[in-house]
Amino acid sequence: MGEHPHYTSLLTKDFFEHYYIEKRMSYPKIREMLLKQGHNIHVGTLYNYAKKVGIGRDASEAKRNREKDPLNYNISYMTEDIIEFIDGFLLGDGSLHSSKRSPIQSARMTCGLEHEEFCRYFMSFVDCYQPCVTQYKCNSMKSGFVWTGRTKFHPDLYKQWIRWYPKRDDSKRKKQIPKDVRITPTSVMLWFLGDGTLSQQNDTAVVKLSTDGFYPEGVEFLTEKLRDKGIQCHRNNSNRIQIKAKGIPAFFDFIGRESPIKCYSYKFDLPDWRFEAKRMREVSEELGIEYQQLAYLVKIGKIGCYRASEKGKPRFLTEHIEEIKKHFGV
Repeated sequence: MGEHPHYTSLLTKDFFEHYYIEKRMSYPKIREMLLKQGHNIHVGTLYNYAKKVGIGRDASEAKRNREKDPLNYNISYMTEDIIEFIDGFLLGDGSLHSSKRSPIQSARMTCGLEHEEFCRYFMSFVDCYQPCVTQYKCNSMKSGFVWTGRTKFHPDLYKQWIRWYPKRDDSKRKKQIPKDVRITPTSVMLWFLGDGTLSQQNDTAVVKLSTDGFYPEGVEFLTEKLRDKGIQCHRNNSNRIQIKAKGIPAFFDFIGRESPIKCYSYKFDLPDWRFEAKRMREVSEELGIEYQQLAYLVKIGKIGCYRASEKGKPRFLTEHIEEIKKHFGV
């Protein structure tokens, strides 16, 4: 996708130096500020524009982190923004590991990913814990190697480890969903990037979020959380969260319709009609028109519609709805 001309004039180097470096505002906080100003710019877009103007994991990050010892165990770096990121990170394939050597309880975040771009993007959310990204050989990956991201150990992250890895009856710990899990546009977007899929065929589409490693009751809890956000979904027989075509517009309106990273742009590659077109039942109810009468008029060609395939279900774009209004005098 091409650059938005307004973003180019707004998201300048001076802008990021002022808000990101001088005021130390995270990308989610900058997005929140811009929303109040009427600019609906997603976190991933902010990240990409900052990188284009040279603000990222380089000298500018060192300037932003002025502390003499950034991993001083007596200082907490944890913020609500970071908890939001951690929850999205851990809902997917990310993990936390506690230290067994340190006399002070601490933990670090780790991930092993196929794409360097994604790994660096992930780690950029927790730059205050001084992450590193390393490439290792891995025969199970198509490319033959894996990109591993790690933060340094810190007591902040140990508290999150306790939160996400409760003790089981056998005293062992297993990653499970905490009751206060953050379900936000950022956390769900990160979850989808890390452990979600989009499948499309003709006029059908399905998003799946891999949750098969969690207990079924935890997955049901997550589906309720997503439904609370207006996203139609359910837990399928594989213990994964499934979002069918009806719920897809709300899902992408929630997390954003553009990938923040190029390597996963295909996960967001949906045609515009998925968001603009309405189903026949929806149109008939909105306009107070008898469903069967509308279906008959479409069948005989009196009312136009859009079909994704020759035998696809009829959908109605704005021009079709205006045609229906005119026909019925609505």
